[in-house]
Amino acid sequence: MAASYLGRWDLVQLRCANFMSFTLEERLALILLELSENFGVPDGKAVRLALPARHRDLAELAGATRPRITEYLSMFERQHLISRDNRQLVVNRDRLESFLAQTHIPAIGAGTVV
Repeated sequence: MAASYLGRWDLVQLRCANFMSFTLEERLALILLELSENFGVPDGKAVRLALPARHRDLAELAGATRPRITEYLSMFERQHLISRDNRQLVVNRDRLESFLAQTHIPAIGAGTVV
């Protein structure tokens, strides 16, 4: 299973390298959208990540510290942008995209390369 994720994970890392002009909050939202697109399983109106989203890994992708990522994930959870179910992250893509639209990022959607 890990081998099947290898190529897609590299694409996530490459795209995340282009996120440095965004705020940490925006970068984390974009990373969650990217991960849900590449590693997500539909779960009602949201998308459940099919791989563990460890705070340390998200911090590495975002160029931040693990405590800051934990802080933002908690904030995203309070705003209902994400949720957790049995230690799995569930991403509400529509709400995350709306959140990003409010921060003045040009139309982020499926297939958009940032």
